[in-house]
Amino acid sequence: MKEMKMKNPGKLILLFLLVFPLWAQVKVSVDKEQLIRGERATFTLSITGEGKVQIPPFDELCGYSIENRMQSRKDVFSNGKRQQEISLSYTFMPLKSCVIEPFAVSINGKEQMTEAINITVSNISISRNEPFSVALETNKKSLYVGEPFEMSLFFKERQNTDKIAESIALSESKNIWIKSEQKRPASSKEGYLTRHNTYALAAQQSGKLSLGPLRWDVQVRSQAKDYWGTWMATAKTRSIFSNELEIEVKPLPEGIYLVGDLEIKVKVDKKQISANEAVNVTITVKGRANVEDIQAFDLHEEGTQAFKEEPKITHDFQEGKYVGLFEQKLAVVAQRDFTIPAFELRYMDVETDTLKTIRSEPIEITVLNAAPALKEELKISRSEEIAAPDTSVQSSALTFLEGTFLLLGGFFLGLLAWAIPWKRLLSKDKRKHTVSAKESKAVLQLLMGHMHHSPEIEEMVKKLNENLYEGKRHEIDKKRLKAIVKQLQQR
Repeated sequence: MKEMKMKNPGKLILLFLLVFPLWAQVKVSVDKEQLIRGERATFTLSITGEGKVQIPPFDELCGYSIENRMQSRKDVFSNGKRQQEISLSYTFMPLKSCVIEPFAVSINGKEQMTEAINITVSNISISRNEPFSVALETNKKSLYVGEPFEMSLFFKERQNTDKIAESIALSESKNIWIKSEQKRPASSKEGYLTRHNTYALAAQQSGKLSLGPLRWDVQVRSQAKDYWGTWMATAKTRSIFSNELEIEVKPLPEGIYLVGDLEIKVKVDKKQISANEAVNVTITVKGRANVEDIQAFDLHEEGTQAFKEEPKITHDFQEGKYVGLFEQKLAVVAQRDFTIPAFELRYMDVETDTLKTIRSEPIEITVLNAAPALKEELKISRSEEIAAPDTSVQSSALTFLEGTFLLLGGFFLGLLAWAIPWKRLLSKDKRKHTVSAKESKAVLQLLMGHMHHSPEIEEMVKKLNENLYEGKRHEIDKKRLKAIVKQLQQR
């Protein structure tokens, strides 16, 4: 049995302070010790007499949340003396039989223990004429940790019932994760409306897992007479509970964290790119599995620079069955041809109850104007025998003219070389080999090679990539971008 939950165990907090010279008395009680599931109980703590009283604060009884609190004061007469009584009342709804354990109350510095109270809760008997009912079903009774499964709730209510509002309280457990919900339209049959809600769940811990009872609170309109005997419209809340189910949750083999049924696909936006151009890669993993536990993929091919986005996870229902979707995008820049390798996942296949590995197909990417893999030195070959011209017959006058023209030509070429602004031309030629901040693709390539050095550069790469290839419009500080580009080019 669960003890009353204390907010600060081991520490008493002053709730009421009554200053009388001698004594005080404490009593506890409940209005009902025999309950039918769905009924609420009221626990009352009464303090009568004289003295300084301290009680521990609490927000649960029998392990169930307190729904309402009340406080009252009144005068009572005992042995001809008038004394004051303070009553604290707490309303709660136990779903199972339980015990309100004794707890300590401090009176004038001395502790006094309250009495234990036993509460018995019986299941409600459902007849065919009940206006409301709810049933719980699951598609599996045995599964692995993390394996998705469906839990279905079937709500049934009599037609023409004057219902005002409703709420569904699913059983709270830190060992169960609710991934998604699907609500189907109501159908009519034999004077009743039936609805079907499906929830995708996953157990987070091995062992025996209890589901239910789930609570359905329905607020209906009713009639009641007031003090003068006049009928008035009021609202009454009815709590309907489902059945309970038990599921066996098995642990996964060591080193395995994925379970279910999966398929993987990889696609690219183009298979032929120019040098310095990015190819966008999309990795998609789909299936009835815990896709949220898939680790992000990465690409480390020699001669490439890759930028990976954060994966996007979605949960949905298809034809009444849960389906998870993992999607991740990569932008890859390369100077020469490369291959996007096969990506693989290893998981527990629930259909065959065996470990299975799935792989994508490798994709060849061609880079136009690719840079050569190695720089080859220019080799000039000379023939072994070169026939020397016979100059013995040239006249001395012709040799003089040739010398004169060569001399004049060298003089004019010197003047021309002196007049040309070599400094400006050289700096202009140098600028041709630098990267302008306006050239988004070239800048992206430059930054991707250095983004591991700085979070700021990594953030710039992300924004540029999304603006360039995803059509987004992130604002980028152009001055700061130019400064970063300049710093990287000077390294």
